[in-house]
Amino acid sequence: HIGEKMKIMGLTPGKLKWKCPKKALTFKTTDEIETTGEIVGQERAVKAIELGLDIASRGYNMFVTGVSGTGRETTVKHILDKIDLSTNDLRDICYVRNFDNPNEPLALIFPAGGGEKFVEAVGECIQLLKSNIPTVLQSEKTSRSETKLLDEYKARKDKIMNVVKEDAESAGFTIVNVPIAPGEYRPDVLPVKEEEPVDFETLEKLVDSGDMSQKEFDKLVEEYDKLFIKLAEAFRKARDIEIEAQTRLEKLYIRLVRPTVAGIISQLKEISGEDADVWADSILEIILDNLTEFANAQEDEDPYDLFTPNLIIDNSGVKEKPVVIEEFPDAVSLFGNIDKIYIEGKPLTDHTMIKPGAIHRADGGYLIINAIDIVRQPTLWQQLIQTLRNGVSIIRNHDPIRLHPIDIQPKSIGTNVKVILLGSVRLYNLLASHEPEFSLLFRIRAAFDRSMESSVNNIKDFAGVIATITKNEKLLPLDAAAVAEIAGESIRISRYHDRLSTEFNRVGDYVRQASYFAKRDKSKIVKAKHVKKAIEEKIFRLNLGQTYAERHIIENTIMVDTEGSAIGQVNGLGVYQGVDYTFGLPSRITVSASSGRSGIINVEREANLSGTSHTKGILIIAGFIRGKFMKGYPLSLSASIVFEQSYGGVDGDSASSTELYALLSALAEIPIRQDLAVTGSVNQFGEVQAIGGVNEKIEGFFNICSTRRLTGTQGVMIPASNVPDLQLRDNVIDAVREKKFHIYPIESIDDGIELLTGIEAGNRMKNNSYPDDTIYGKVDRRLEKMADTLCSYGYRD
Repeated sequence: HIGEKMKIMGLTPGKLKWKCPKKALTFKTTDEIETTGEIVGQERAVKAIELGLDIASRGYNMFVTGVSGTGRETTVKHILDKIDLSTNDLRDICYVRNFDNPNEPLALIFPAGGGEKFVEAVGECIQLLKSNIPTVLQSEKTSRSETKLLDEYKARKDKIMNVVKEDAESAGFTIVNVPIAPGEYRPDVLPVKEEEPVDFETLEKLVDSGDMSQKEFDKLVEEYDKLFIKLAEAFRKARDIEIEAQTRLEKLYIRLVRPTVAGIISQLKEISGEDADVWADSILEIILDNLTEFANAQEDEDPYDLFTPNLIIDNSGVKEKPVVIEEFPDAVSLFGNIDKIYIEGKPLTDHTMIKPGAIHRADGGYLIINAIDIVRQPTLWQQLIQTLRNGVSIIRNHDPIRLHPIDIQPKSIGTNVKVILLGSVRLYNLLASHEPEFSLLFRIRAAFDRSMESSVNNIKDFAGVIATITKNEKLLPLDAAAVAEIAGESIRISRYHDRLSTEFNRVGDYVRQASYFAKRDKSKIVKAKHVKKAIEEKIFRLNLGQTYAERHIIENTIMVDTEGSAIGQVNGLGVYQGVDYTFGLPSRITVSASSGRSGIINVEREANLSGTSHTKGILIIAGFIRGKFMKGYPLSLSASIVFEQSYGGVDGDSASSTELYALLSALAEIPIRQDLAVTGSVNQFGEVQAIGGVNEKIEGFFNICSTRRLTGTQGVMIPASNVPDLQLRDNVIDAVREKKFHIYPIESIDDGIELLTGIEAGNRMKNNSYPDDTIYGKVDRRLEKMADTLCSYGYRD
C-alpha cells in the first residue's frame, strides 16, 4: 500500500468517532434521572443575567444573545423564577380628565393599591355629591334665603314698574303684555276706552268713522311714544334687576353648597397624592362653576362622568415585580392605544378610553421581547429607544395613515421597567454598530454558548435535559445507549470533539422522533437503534439536493474520478450549506502550467466567482512556491487553477492545499492518485491547517466511492488537526474497519504530495536545490527550465 510505504498510516476506527464515557451514564433509563430544571451549560450567561437583573440603575437593560434553541428565554424565565421578586415599590397609574385642557389627560401615580382606593373614593364622592347637592339646594335654609333675596329684588322691580304704571294711568293708558310668539310676550302701553285697553288700529277706525277726532288721536300717539320710552327703560332696569338677582342667587347657592362639596372632596384628598390633590381641588371649582348642571344631573347626560378615573395599571394586592413576555409586539401591544367611538361618522374619545401597553404592565418589573420582532418594525424600534432614553412613555392613538385622527394626547408617564431583548449575536453586533444609543441603553449582554464541554458532569446534565423532555412531553424513556447516541449526534452538531451542543431544540427533535420509532416497534423504551433510525430518517427527509448532486457525479455528468491517476488533477472536497442540512461533495480541481510571466492565475477570480478567502488561499500558494523554489532564477510561470464544472462561486481556503498539490503535480509532471480526495488549508510554510465541515466532506467522497465501488485504496486526506473533530457515520467507520476506505491525517504538504504520488517530496540540499528523483526536485528543474526558456526568447527581469 503506497500510504504504508511512505509511512503515512490511515486512522483506525477508534479515532473516527467520539465515544461517550460509560461512567457518565450510570442509569438504565432516563426515568431514573431526577430532573432539577437547572440551566445546563450556560454558566457565563446565567451570571450575566443575574447581574443585569440585580442592578436597578438606568440603562442596565439586557440583550441576551445566542442561537435559537439554546434556552435563552427559558433561562431568563428560570432565573426570574428563582430570584426574589418581592417588592413594595410597585405603583398604580391612573388617567383623569384635564379640566384646563381636556385633550391632554393627566396621569396620576399612586403607590400599589392607592389607585384602587382613589377610584373607589371618587365613586363614593360622586354618589355623595349627587345626593347632597340637591339636598342642600332644597333645604329650608336655602329656601328662606332664596325667598328673602327674591322678595328684595321683586320689590325693587315692582317699584320701577309701578312708576311707569302710574304715569300711564294718569295719561289714560294701561300696561299690557302683547303676544309675539306662542308662549312669548312683550310689555306695551295702550289707551283705555270705556275701561278697556284699545289698540291703535281700532282707534284709527274710530277716527275714520268720526267717533274720534284726528287731534285727539294724534295726542294719544304722542303720549304713547313718551310712555313707551319710559316703559322700555323700566323694563331694561327690571331685566338688570333680574340678572343681578340671578347672579346673587347663584352666589347664594355656591355659598351654601361650597362647604358640603368641599367637605366631600376633602375625603378624596385624604388618600391622594400631591397631583391628585390638585386635581381634586379642580373638581370643586368645576362643580361650583356649573352648579345648575350638576344639581340637575340626568342619567343620559351625567356631568359627573367627567370625574370618572381610568385606572390603567392596578397593582393592588401585588407583591412581586411583574414579568411580562410580549410575544407579538406592535405599537398597540407594546405602548398602548387610545380607543374611540363613532357618532354620526365622527370619531370621539376621552381619557376613559386610554389603554396601557406591555411597557406599562411591566412597570416596576421586567419586559421580555424577541429583538427581531422589534427590529422588523423600524418605527417600533425607534419608539423603544426613545422611551428608554427619555425615561418616559407616551400613549398615542394608533392610526398610522391618519384615517380617523383624534386630538387627545395623554401626558407622558415615567418608565420604571427593565427591558430584556432576546436575539442572535449577529443582530446584537448590527445594533451595537449602527445604533448610537444602543450600548448606553443595553449595558448588559448575556451570551448563550451553543456548546459546552463534554465532561462527565456535563454529560450527566445533558442526560437530565433529555429526561426533562421525555417527562414533560410524556415520551418513552431512553436507555443509556440511546442517550449516548444522542450525545454523539450532539457532538457532531457542535462540530467540536470535546463539546456537546446546547441547541436543545435540535437535540429534543431526536428524542421525540426516536420515541416515535420506538412506539412503532412496540418498544417500551427508546434504544440506540431507534435514535439511529431517527437520524437516518432525518437525513433522508433533507438530503434530496445531495442525492441529485451525487447522481450527476455517478452518471459522470459532473466529472470526478475515483480510480486511476492524472497529472495536474486532484479531487477537492467542498461543503454545501443549506438552511437545515449540510453535505459534502467532491469536485475536480485542475492545473495547467507553462512558461510565462502571469504567475498563478485564479480562474475563479478572473470569472468573478472567487470569494476573498479563496483568493487569499491562491496568494498563499504563490508565497509557498516563492519560498520553496526560485533560489537562482526568476519566476517564469503561467499556471491556471480552476474548479472544473463549478458555476456558483467558490469561497474559503480549505482547498488551498488541494490546489497546491495539483500545481506541484503539473509542474513535476507526475500523476496524482484519483482514488483520494483532499481537504485542508495551507500556510506559506507548507503546514496543513484545520478546516470546517470535515465530517461532511469525508462522507461526501465516501458516498461517491461506495456507490461506484469501493476498491480498498480509496480515501480522504484531512488535516491532522481535524482528527479530534471526527464524528463520522457508522457506514464510513465500518468501511474503514474493513480496510475498504482510508482516512489519512496530513500535517504538511510534504506528507500529502508523497501520499498522492508515491514519490518522496524531497529535502533541500546545501546548494539550495532538491534531489532530482523527488517531487520538489522535478518542480525545481521544471521552473528553472521555464526561466531559461523565457530568457532564450529575450524575456528578462
